[in-house]
Amino acid sequence: MKVKAVFINKPGEVETRWVDYPHKKENEVLIKVDAAGICGSDIGAFRGTNPLVTYPRIIGHEVTGIVLQEGAGMPDNIKEGDRVIVDPYIYCGHCYPCSVGRTNCCENLNVIGVHVDGAMQEVVTHPAHLIHKIPDNVPSEMAPLAEPLTIALHALHRANVKAGEYVAIIGAGAIGLMAALSARHYKATPILIDIVEERLRYAQKLGVPYVLNAADDQV
Repeated sequence: MKVKAVFINKPGEVETRWVDYPHKKENEVLIKVDAAGICGSDIGAFRGTNPLVTYPRIIGHEVTGIVLQEGAGMPDNIKEGDRVIVDPYIYCGHCYPCSVGRTNCCENLNVIGVHVDGAMQEVVTHPAHLIHKIPDNVPSEMAPLAEPLTIALHALHRANVKAGEYVAIIGAGAIGLMAALSARHYKATPILIDIVEERLRYAQKLGVPYVLNAADDQV
């Protein structure tokens, strides 16, 4: 039995082809992919500018889907048939960074779609403990945005943003927009900086109160 998958064979060459149906291990879940986002790292893989990617590679790490088969270690609130989003950073849990809670710095880190094959395929396996249930009120096509949102939130938490503060955010791409809107949620005032006027206009439409074009304004 085969499933379709999206490969980047080499920089600049994308191909959809058939691969073997995934074989699930005991501590993995089997997921029918519902939706997948295209991240900047996927674009970097296509352009050949991501030094961590090896080829050929199935891309995709912003992924949601439906649990087809359960696995050992799966969160208690998830069952077969539930919609889930995957945590794309597969860590070992045994090295020093993992032991102090810095799993993103794992010495044996594997990011799906980068170091190992990703989830732009019809059915995938994933470590059972690295999935999260999607709330019923979140559409599947929006849920992949949770992954870049975590990056924006991490930046705000590292900066310890508080109500009433002004927050300068450089870059009005997807993550910059999320950081700006999240700052507003925390009752801070974001100032979004970019050199692409179209991005800044879009940010204003979304409710970002202050934008600066670094190519034109005296910042």
